[in-house]
Amino acid sequence: MKQPQVIVLEADGWLTKQLRELANESRWLVRAARTPEAALTLARGLGPVLLLVQFEPADEKPASFALIADVHRLAPDVPVIAVADSKLPDAERAAWTAALLDLGARYVLFPPLTRPILEDVVSGLLTATIRRVIGDEVPVPVKPTPKPRPPATEEVIDLADEDVGT
Repeated sequence: MKQPQVIVLEADGWLTKQLRELANESRWLVRAARTPEAALTLARGLGPVLLLVQFEPADEKPASFALIADVHRLAPDVPVIAVADSKLPDAERAAWTAALLDLGARYVLFPPLTRPILEDVVSGLLTATIRRVIGDEVPVPVKPTPKPRPPATEEVIDLADEDVGT
């Protein structure tokens, strides 16, 4: 199996920096793509892959939107996270989210975007992709079993057992 990869198409390198520590801990490869064509080629490679695409809603040449649609069509098992480059009002965010989900994105994120949110979304999607590609061989963190509650000390009265005078 090839090493799990997070492919990032962005203008400024911020997303790649935010994911570097998580990728090192998880033994994932973070690869920056310089063009949408390079991102599509990497996304169609073997092994578990996740694609992050930074988009600018005001962009006159929406290559990032075409990339999301192409990945959804040509590599449907590759989850795509679309990340906005600028803040938008709520109504516009809802419209862009709907459009990008229709194109094939699994998540659409808008600023302000914090590192923990980005790490949680990427980690969850890539872990699910790894499980789908190679099965359940990936160790899953085990949550401790909750301690049983002590029996209730209050008496429960069932009104169905009571004779009600009518």
